[in-house]
Amino acid sequence: MKTYFLVPKMRIQNANAASSPYTVGFPAMTAWLGMVHALQRRLQRHDPLQRICLSRTAVVCHSCELQVFKDNENYYDALIGTANPLKKSKKTGGFERPPFVEEARCHLTVSLLIEVDGLDGIAVEIFEETARQELPRLKAASGEIFARPEECKRWKIYYADEYDEKDERKILAHLMPGYAIVQRGDLLKRGDDGDALDSLLDVSKIRYQAITDEQGKIGWQREKVVPNGWLVPIAVGFRDLSGEMTVRGQRSYDYEHHFVEPLVTVGEFVMPYRCNSLNDILWEYQYDKDAGLYMCQNNFLHKEED
Repeated sequence: MKTYFLVPKMRIQNANAASSPYTVGFPAMTAWLGMVHALQRRLQRHDPLQRICLSRTAVVCHSCELQVFKDNENYYDALIGTANPLKKSKKTGGFERPPFVEEARCHLTVSLLIEVDGLDGIAVEIFEETARQELPRLKAASGEIFARPEECKRWKIYYADEYDEKDERKILAHLMPGYAIVQRGDLLKRGDDGDALDSLLDVSKIRYQAITDEQGKIGWQREKVVPNGWLVPIAVGFRDLSGEMTVRGQRSYDYEHHFVEPLVTVGEFVMPYRCNSLNDILWEYQYDKDAGLYMCQNNFLHKEED
């Protein structure tokens, strides 16, 4: 029997939409799992909850409003910047706007399904009450969490037998309507020696083809190069470039210091009812020391349409 903590339709404002140096859109999976790990550490401060572990997390998006401005004369959107923080002028001593730095933000409504290990049945009420107090105090991808008391009361523990499809379907029903983000790195595998970035661009590519009808009018037909679902680039972790090292002025000498680069792969938004089980939408940490990979891993099994 598996134990899950469900946080339905949590509202977040001004979340960081720059999920990597190259992409703007849905926040990185490292942000969501990092928030859940921070919640775990806060919960473990309480004696009855010291042994719990929030091992896996599913993120279901109900709405995502990217803060952009679109001019009718342009074909692209411009990010709405807030110009924070203000910079003090050396000449006048007053405060002025700093040099423009793009700041991608978005407003979100998401549901979180968190797998809980080591929770004693006696401590369930303590867990729920503590989580309702601690979670709104955290940042969700650098965004503010807005939760009214009546909304927090819907944050509850659910149980499901992993071998009973009906149990898992009941939990999946609580996530509807919405789209769960899953990993589709399999779409980047190429038979030739093509570059991984080329594969990512091909997956995201959309073609427009001119078509002439019988009257001679020209129309445009839109088609995706890779027809599978609603695909988006998403950051899922980091690759170690330097190994453990010490740098002058680093934030803390109590922890290892590494120079890293982000890992970006393909994610797909899927309706939860299309998933075979809860395992398809749950993400967890994976660390490969030999390869220097710090990743968020998901084991979604794509089901071919009939």
